[in-house]
Amino acid sequence: MTDADEYSLDAVVDDARLGNDPSPEYMERVHVLDNVVRDCMFVSQRYAGIRAPSSRHYYASVLFTALITRGVSLISLIPHSPWASKVIEHWDYASATGIVRTMLELRLAFYYLCVDECSADEWQCRWNLFNLHDCVSRRRLFEARGAEQAELDAFEMQAEELRSRLRGNAFFGNLPASQQRKLLHGQTAYLLSLEDIGEKAGVDKGTFRFLYVLFSSHVHGLPMSFYRIGAGDEERGRGLPSPVEERYTSLCLSSASSLLVRTRDEVHTLFKEFARPPNEPNTEGKERVEADVPDANALPVGHSIDLVTTDTIRIEVTRTRSNAVDVTYYYRPTNEAVLKRSDSEDGGTVLHSFDATFWTVIVNGGPATGRMLEGIETKRLAFKVNADTRTLSFKMELDATEATPP
Repeated sequence: MTDADEYSLDAVVDDARLGNDPSPEYMERVHVLDNVVRDCMFVSQRYAGIRAPSSRHYYASVLFTALITRGVSLISLIPHSPWASKVIEHWDYASATGIVRTMLELRLAFYYLCVDECSADEWQCRWNLFNLHDCVSRRRLFEARGAEQAELDAFEMQAEELRSRLRGNAFFGNLPASQQRKLLHGQTAYLLSLEDIGEKAGVDKGTFRFLYVLFSSHVHGLPMSFYRIGAGDEERGRGLPSPVEERYTSLCLSSASSLLVRTRDEVHTLFKEFARPPNEPNTEGKERVEADVPDANALPVGHSIDLVTTDTIRIEVTRTRSNAVDVTYYYRPTNEAVLKRSDSEDGGTVLHSFDATFWTVIVNGGPATGRMLEGIETKRLAFKVNADTRTLSFKMELDATEATPP
């Protein structure tokens, strides 16, 4: 390609139409998903390393991890994300719908296999249906790529073993003969319809049908996914900002946040009795030097010391008066200040600033929203900083509009 023919990145940026700033409502949803994803990551880390006490717990760990991974992909993809620095904010709600549809399906699988109460026989039936569906799907994939017959025969042997298990299952044996025949084909993963599972998992059927049809319409390149591409008042599908793009992207963000929060709460229920006690330190990967520094109370006015150092955090204490200190938390890889506070005998503890993209921010035990944090310096509150988990927890009074996300 010659220079005259080349459409360089600089030219793309020059031609880009940035549009108006996103609405406060959209940014609120971005902040909610950001906090929810990081809170879920924290929960996942909290229960890491626990030997699964049952198959339900094992698959809960697998599916929760898959959900978080999709959540990170979504928050990284969307415009004006705190997770990614972009030359151009590219608006593409259609791609977001594909991620959220997968999250919806993972949420249903989590509830169906790990939460929904059923007998041991029924659970084994559900699990072996999953196994059979996986086996048949893999055989079809290998056949499509032209695999050797020996590989295909191995899959078929495994499928027959799984069918034999199902035939010997008491719950499966009580199903209608027509349903048994259908399930033994291995094309159906669930005993129940997705909308029935969704309703049990907290998504009413009407909402499920709407979301599933909407999200699915953009997974495939069928007419509904491209007929409305165009400019003007209904601008969509060209990567440009518009009310339509913002509205559908916001729907994706709200849906993803809801799916993650419900699953996170159920993970707590499943694993809380097996978790490490909260006061038990986790020193893995940390290099503490607290014992090697002088007593901060003996620090002369105007002097500073590093009170705590880990792989990621450095906490610097500076005495400003005989009865007051400033405390600054730095992110070690970049040496950026991510939180500043002061402590004094007469004024107590005052939080001056913090980087909301660095910390997992919790308000009254739940994820924080941008609205909750507006004007935080003027609110009566208590806060706790946990440098090990990068968590900033607030206790504060909220009015009705702050407590309920839009």
